[in-house]
Amino acid sequence: MQWKKKIYWLHRWVGLIVGLQLLAWSVGGFMFGLLGIDNVRGELEKNSDAIPKLAMDRVQLSPQQAIERFHVGDRALIIVTRVVLRSRLDRVVYDLFDYRNNPLGAVDAETGEFITRISKDEAAALALSDFVPEAKVVSVNLIEDDPPLEFRKKPLPAYQVILDHPKQPHIYVSAVTGDILARRNKPWRIFDFFWMLHIMDYGNREDFSHTLLTAASIFAIVTSCTGMALWWFRVPFGKNRKRRRQIVVIETATGID
Repeated sequence: MQWKKKIYWLHRWVGLIVGLQLLAWSVGGFMFGLLGIDNVRGELEKNSDAIPKLAMDRVQLSPQQAIERFHVGDRALIIVTRVVLRSRLDRVVYDLFDYRNNPLGAVDAETGEFITRISKDEAAALALSDFVPEAKVVSVNLIEDDPPLEFRKKPLPAYQVILDHPKQPHIYVSAVTGDILARRNKPWRIFDFFWMLHIMDYGNREDFSHTLLTAASIFAIVTSCTGMALWWFRVPFGKNRKRRRQIVVIETATGID
């Protein structure tokens, strides 16, 4: 019986240590299913028709001419490896990229003007065109370094466009290309909080292969195994069942005497 007591002791104390994390895993899994991934990603409010048609009649420059307009001054030695013709608000532009696919800027396909960055007004207009529900722009902030946690590992510079809406959306727009880089809202932040608890990465909320999570998983396995062992000991099987019945009969008979 001594080793059974040890298993009970191990189950009780390990269960106490890992109990809160088991609760976090369970609640997190429930919240992931409840929130819905489309709701979290902002797909429910995304405007699928936000991409304007390409007005080819306004294109006055060839791709090679656009590259030549880019290669001026300090930019002369930068190699352009990709050129994309696209519509952006009321303009038709060539987006230019280097060999690492980093955006270098844009050249207006009609006027030949080189555009280093879009303006705050353009970023606000692009964010509103991407967001289907009616909303007003609260603020537009240019982020060049030290991005907020909700915009981690995304390319900079970018504009953070905050909209006035019950879901508290933040639309992140590339300051170079005008692309929508991220859609963040209240459901996403709730999801991200429980994701942090789920993977136990309380800093960057990205790494799910670290010592703390591994240790918690081992403790959870030990708790489950010792719990099943205790269940096996307490439920009578075979000879143990007969012995317990005999003990009950003897105690009852003794009580009658």
